[in-house]
Amino acid sequence: AWALGMMESDNVSVGDAFVHLVDAINEYWITRSGRPSQPLKGWKCADLVQMATALAHGRLDNQSVLSAVYEEALRRLRSRNGLSISEISILLWSQARMHLTKNFGAEFAEFPSAASQALLQRMGRSSMKMPPQEGANVAWSLTALEQYDDDVINLLQKIFNTASSCEEGVIQLEHAHQLWQSYFLLSADCPEAVKHVPEEFTKYLEHKWNLEKSRCKKSSKKHQAISKTLDLMRVAHRNEYDEDVDVAIVLEENSAWTHTAASDFDVKNGRKVAVEFDGPHHFTVMASTGEQLSSIQRGIKINPRVLGHTVLKYRLLKLKGWTVVRIPYYEFDKIPQFASMEIQRYLQRALKTHDKIEFSGVDVSEYKAMPSSRTSRFD
Repeated sequence: AWALGMMESDNVSVGDAFVHLVDAINEYWITRSGRPSQPLKGWKCADLVQMATALAHGRLDNQSVLSAVYEEALRRLRSRNGLSISEISILLWSQARMHLTKNFGAEFAEFPSAASQALLQRMGRSSMKMPPQEGANVAWSLTALEQYDDDVINLLQKIFNTASSCEEGVIQLEHAHQLWQSYFLLSADCPEAVKHVPEEFTKYLEHKWNLEKSRCKKSSKKHQAISKTLDLMRVAHRNEYDEDVDVAIVLEENSAWTHTAASDFDVKNGRKVAVEFDGPHHFTVMASTGEQLSSIQRGIKINPRVLGHTVLKYRLLKLKGWTVVRIPYYEFDKIPQFASMEIQRYLQRALKTHDKIEFSGVDVSEYKAMPSSRTSRFD
């Protein structure tokens, strides 16, 4: 499972093999295990971590297996049985990557707090500090999951305290980015967790983040297709804008339609709109079980779930004053790319571009709000 999950993560297609393998694991170890309360009791801690990592990297949302893994991990945390600091941090990252919040079950609601408590106890007993890589992963994960209790806050304070005391060059660039995202969001959502972070360290993190965001970026073909269509519709915009915004639009404060967007981007009190095209790697896979594969074959619509890193990006953009409009690949890709008028109709609904678009004397597209089901004529 771990190998197949990593292959999917590296864009090596394994077809439906990963789905069927995890289904078989679920049937053998969980459904028919004979131990309904502790089906994975015989698994090693490394097995639990590898399974969670495999599903997270492979974006496979098999809730039965995920629940069993985290129920068993939670039991071991509470009995202080086996899980190392590294294993706990990986399990937290996997939960955050899959965005398994409290809405998905008690095991996911309780794991962040129990993990934080266990990490604090182990760090306290040995007087050791969490390595920068693991600390950044844990801080990012806890921020993505948005579950803040006293243990979580205490752990976050210790992580930032340790990170801020590291010598120059110890914190790798990727981990500095994770810490900045965490700090920026916590400053608004849970200021208690970062109230002791030195200003000099926050400036260092922000500098590293800004360097990353100022790099030269290349738009994907789908971004380019959206941009060309907006040009055709005469909607002023910019591509690959600040904070990795795919397509940026700035409106006058009282603008009702996006075709009135400003072209100079210097509008005072303007409304910033971030149009985000989200490809497959922003979501769980379309079908995570054999049953879902069969449903798709029967024409039943299944929408995948947004992953944690994408939800985190939305939160960052909103905190910076952007209104985020999602263009999911599974909607946009259904429209034939040669069908220019259909793409315009879709963007008209998604972005409220025009009250009416006249393609000809008889072919007119009048604005209709996107339905809550987000269905279209191509479903």
